[in-house]
Amino acid sequence: MRKSILFVFILLLIASKVYAKLDITYEVSKDLLIVRNDSYTMTSSPLDWRSVNDYWDSKIRSMFIVEYWDKELGNSRLLFSYDAKRTSVSNKESIDINYKFSSINLSFTAKLYNKGEYIEVTIPYKTFKEDLSFPVISVTFLPYLNSGRVGESGYLVIPDGCGTIVKFTKFFGVTTLEKQVYGDLTPSSYDINQIPITLPVFGCIKGNLGFAGIITEGDAFSSLVMDMAPGNGYYSIGAKFYFRRIFEDIYRKKRITPRRDNRDRTIRFYVLKDESANYVGVGKSYREFLLKERGAKTLKEKIPTYSYLDPNIIDIGIFMGVKKGFQLFDPVISLTSFREISLILDRLRDLGIRANIILAGWEKSGFEGENPTTFPPFDGSRGLKLILERAKNLGHFISLSVNFFDIYQNSRDFYRRLTLKSPVKLPLEQNTYRRGYIICPQVALTKFQRFYSEAKKIGVAGIELRRLGRGLIECFDDDHPVDRFDCAGIYTKMISSAGIVEGGCGYGVYSVNNFVSVPSKSSGFFGGDSVPLWQIVLHGIVRYSFEPINLRRDFDYEFLKTLEYGALPTAILTYRSPILIRDTFYKDLFSSRFLDWQNDLKREYELLNRILGYLQYHFITDHRELSRYVYQTTYSDGTRVIVNYSNKEFNGIKPLGYRIIKGDNQ
Repeated sequence: MRKSILFVFILLLIASKVYAKLDITYEVSKDLLIVRNDSYTMTSSPLDWRSVNDYWDSKIRSMFIVEYWDKELGNSRLLFSYDAKRTSVSNKESIDINYKFSSINLSFTAKLYNKGEYIEVTIPYKTFKEDLSFPVISVTFLPYLNSGRVGESGYLVIPDGCGTIVKFTKFFGVTTLEKQVYGDLTPSSYDINQIPITLPVFGCIKGNLGFAGIITEGDAFSSLVMDMAPGNGYYSIGAKFYFRRIFEDIYRKKRITPRRDNRDRTIRFYVLKDESANYVGVGKSYREFLLKERGAKTLKEKIPTYSYLDPNIIDIGIFMGVKKGFQLFDPVISLTSFREISLILDRLRDLGIRANIILAGWEKSGFEGENPTTFPPFDGSRGLKLILERAKNLGHFISLSVNFFDIYQNSRDFYRRLTLKSPVKLPLEQNTYRRGYIICPQVALTKFQRFYSEAKKIGVAGIELRRLGRGLIECFDDDHPVDRFDCAGIYTKMISSAGIVEGGCGYGVYSVNNFVSVPSKSSGFFGGDSVPLWQIVLHGIVRYSFEPINLRRDFDYEFLKTLEYGALPTAILTYRSPILIRDTFYKDLFSSRFLDWQNDLKREYELLNRILGYLQYHFITDHRELSRYVYQTTYSDGTRVIVNYSNKEFNGIKPLGYRIIKGDNQ
């Protein structure tokens, strides 16, 4: 009892607030968070920091960094919580830290909750008081938590594409890198083809201690900010939450968007130690969060409702047709008719393959001829109904690939009011081969619901939504405004009905059945090493595939990547030669004739769908590099898959070879 009283007395003397249950200490005088777990200690800023100048002292010692708009300067400025006036109050539920930035009349309360296995840090919207003369652009949470010095053992974990790690030994010529979660958006342009930050999770591992940060509220309008040596000598990662964005108007003058949401901003920090302190532990933490907190169902639970998800079924895209030009009355060049699809189904039966046939370019104007997608098919409604019936009789499924993202000026349904608007109220044109516009998500939802109702009536198994898994957008049209939070909700609703989505962004991931064209690598933006973080999170929850086998750039390497990352094979094929469309805008199908690829299709189907299909029901529990360019993936049933990318033999595994060691339960 005396020791307890003495302990509390000492904490009060050093002006600290303690929530004993989780060994969390906040030192008001230093703006320092200390997290203790057994013999491990993690701090919000490095304790070995040596003063360089006032700027770096304030930045590195701050738990929060505020960016605000300076109207006189015509640009943004930073303020640091280390320099703010702060007080702290402990209660039964949380430690409440009150910050006041007098220079811009800003105040907010940061709440730190002790939850046993994790710490939750939140800024409630109701406590956020700003002076509109100094509008806040963003607030960065705990940017230097568990940061590591150059040369230390450790790395940053970033969900860039499939995932990447940046080791503390890697040398950079820049100080800070930032990338937005769910796609880098500037309000005046949007590049749908960039590999985005796909999941709202990140981590920092230092030795045998680390954390998995999960953005639970505010992820749709956030980014990840990495400080990388040599700028300040540390590697660190934090989450930046936006309230507004900076953009350039038509006169190239910098302006800011209005504030359009009233949401809390929250991150959970799961403490990882010893064997769990690695990128696998980061992925597992988010997977458990999805299963327990977001109600995600496993793939095995989904199959009774969605039969086409069965691992014994392979996804095969069939490309039907495309226009030679973009004029309204240009004819569609047919590469596959419904009659020829019937022949393909017969051949698949002979090969012993069950498939979910995803039709692309089936629309009246062919592939990307007129968007948004509408019925009827260019080859006739009767032909579609007949092929649906024939596929059902043969044990196959028919799905449709559609586009409710792009809208083209030659479409019969094109109106300026339907398009996405920039902050200056102008339609946003894409820098793509079609130079098309983007359809506002609100408008897209209405049109998709009408289409979905008609598709389900005729017995379509699933609908692939092209582009909708590649990033979020926002619309500034006064008649149909949409912020990124609204967009995430709309896209989630569409995806939950359609079931299949192109891309790997994780908004609404708990309602997705099947991801296609998932990134199998990182973007390279951070210069780190690719790891299967995305796959560790979602294998066993969703079905996913990478590039079609007939579009692989390096066939052997990408086959091994499919095997290593637990993906299923897919293809985009035609009945006739793709040479027929060489003079059109669509150049991807350099080799697609079904008869040319049937043997490769059969070979990968037998291995990945039939022999290893059972692994789709299991989680990835471990992934590691056994030797240079040799990797091992372990599943929850004990099965191990080893792939050798090197040019040397490894333990009997030939170069560009693999070995499968089945678990005890198989």
